Amino acid sequence: MFGVDELGLDLGTSTLHMVVQGKGIVLSEPAYVTYDRQTRDVVAVGEEARRMYGRTPAGLIVERPLRDGRIRSFDLVSKMLRYFIRKVVGKRAAFRPRLLLALPGGMAPSERQTLVDVIVDAGVRSVVPVDENVAAAIGAGIRIDQPYGRMNIDIGGGRTNVSVFSFGHQIVWDILDVGGDKFDEAIVDYLRKKHNLLIGARTAEELKINIGSARMRGAKLEMDACGRSLVSGLPRAVTVNSEELIEALDEPLRELISALHRIIERTPPELASDIFDEGITLSGGGAQLFGLAEVISDQLRIRTTLADEPDLCVAHGLSALIDDADRYENVDLVSGSRSDMLRDD
Repeated sequence: MFGVDELGLDLGTSTLHMVVQGKGIVLSEPAYVTYDRQTRDVVAVGEEARRMYGRTPAGLIVERPLRDGRIRSFDLVSKMLRYFIRKVVGKRAAFRPRLLLALPGGMAPSERQTLVDVIVDAGVRSVVPVDENVAAAIGAGIRIDQPYGRMNIDIGGGRTNVSVFSFGHQIVWDILDVGGDKFDEAIVDYLRKKHNLLIGARTAEELKINIGSARMRGAKLEMDACGRSLVSGLPRAVTVNSEELIEALDEPLRELISALHRIIERTPPELASDIFDEGITLSGGGAQLFGLAEVISDQLRIRTTLADEPDLCVAHGLSALIDDADRYENVDLVSGSRSDMLRDD
């Protein structure tokens, strides 16, 4: 329980982080909810719900309320956030904190307002929206308020946010439909075609994390993948190696590189020159794929580095905005204009 006046929320597609003023990250949980199919009563939230994924009886459903950077169920988001906010501030908090919210890029104004209303109803006083890519860049240690171009690529679970910053503004930005989920789907599709094996999303994610690669490793890694044979219909396991996963991930990585090429082509020449000198920063959980920074660097011919704790960059950025707001007073928090609080009860 924290008696604080300001919180930060990174409402990620696959993982949710909460930060508290002066304390940094205090909660990191999978963004999963388990609920009863008929009554829609919530049975489990977070890590407990994630462990139930693919293992529940017919009457229970495990869902991620956010997919591909979009909110699939505001009702489930509301119940999930109410649970986590109470877990952080307590059920009998004497006051309701203000909350900085990292918004998924490209969210429609009506959808954003609905989400803000849901969060206020979940127990906060007011909401200050912040673009995910702004928070990610700050958390990655990029001085986006400086008078030169800096580029950050934030690869999340559902999508990838790409931004070119200068003077605290997003000069060029785009949202790509490539992220960690698409990497997982490519692995599922590869094993189905190559090995006649149907695996679940969790198994695909484990393969990606443990032996996934964007380029050749120094040594070939192997891992057993368990699933259901599409030939016999029975449980089966196959041994998959890291070189196979390079092949499996080739298509989404090509899609990512092609999109980055197009964004750089749209970047004003002076800013493009700055990016060439300063390099590109990668953040987000999807950026941790082995060799991805090197592949982007080779393909774009621009030095590319992985941020420290890339999966926590958005949360660290929110923490910095809360703890040292004056330092970022000239930074536009939401796509081109500094945001005011959307609701203050």
